Amino acid sequence: MWFWIVSLLLTIIAMLGNAQVIYLILTRRRLRTKANWFVFSLAMADLISVSVFIPPHFSCKIAGCDHSMVILHLVSYFGQASATNIIAFTADRYVAIVLPLRYPQIITKKKIILILMSAWLAPLLLDTIPKVLLSNKNIVQLTSMVMFQISPCFFLAIATRKMINIANKHSRRTSVLLKQLKFNQPSHRMRGKPEASSARLITIMVGVFLICYISQSLSSLCGCFPSCKEFQPEEFVRYTLSFLLIINSGANPFVYALFKGDIKREFARMYFCKTRRER
Repeated sequence: MWFWIVSLLLTIIAMLGNAQVIYLILTRRRLRTKANWFVFSLAMADLISVSVFIPPHFSCKIAGCDHSMVILHLVSYFGQASATNIIAFTADRYVAIVLPLRYPQIITKKKIILILMSAWLAPLLLDTIPKVLLSNKNIVQLTSMVMFQISPCFFLAIATRKMINIANKHSRRTSVLLKQLKFNQPSHRMRGKPEASSARLITIMVGVFLICYISQSLSSLCGCFPSCKEFQPEEFVRYTLSFLLIINSGANPFVYALFKGDIKREFARMYFCKTRRER
């Protein structure tokens, strides 16, 4: 019973966190930026993902149900949609950091719509095509795992590493320029570069994603081999994997509130009535 209590508590926290991010972006004009539409889409995927995971399973356990497979498919789809949306957000921040001068030309409103539509359609198409073309269930499962678990992890790790390197280079150059500026104009107010903030945000988000997804990937990989299928993990391991899935969707709002400047300011205004302009 303790598992359901903790799971439902984590689910409620995750749902409230993502719902607040969605609410802020929809109601605060200053938050309707290109980057935040990726945040909005990811928050939607995370919100729905946690909504269709524990609550329906708990309902089935209490009252019984005949649609457990439907629930499993929904959990799988929205979990994969969360993964593709975090990839889309990372790609947006990658362009912003690596090609800052070309970012406005590369990431246009039309392209944002296309990218986000692709992020939601890709899980459906890439999950359906192997099932239609392949008859071996183990191969289908392995193909799905490569597309939605292994490949995203590699892409996110490589992209994040490159963003960190570039952000560090920009930070060092900016530090030198600011020191020179401070020497020449002591009264000038120094401001940091946004690249370091974006890189830090992505690093934390991707770090949480990788920790949660690698654990799930190992479990999925085991399911692809008959000899491994016979192995039944300890109850604690199964519970931990479930908690990680919820945490993966519930952690992002807290990351935004702590490390994404514009959303952090709006959270502060909403909860602490801060109306003065923070700098």
